[in-house]
Amino acid sequence: MTATDNTRIVTLIERAERETPFCDCGEPMAAMAQDRQIWLDCTAHQTASGGIVRRLLAALASTGHTRKLIVDPV
Repeated sequence: MTATDNTRIVTLIERAERETPFCDCGEPMAAMAQDRQIWLDCTAHQTASGGIVRRLLAALASTGHTRKLIVDPV
């Protein structure tokens, strides 16, 4: 990855955070890396740890939150 690529990625992240500062639920948004992709995610939308019931409830609760793909590597 070159310095130009890094600058472009930073610009994309900053623009996405400026355009969508808050989730539909009212919580702030933040850039998060996952599987070589960068997503703009609601800060209330986090991976739940614990048992299967806790993970299932977290998955059901996350459906109303904003999530936007910012960078997808080619």
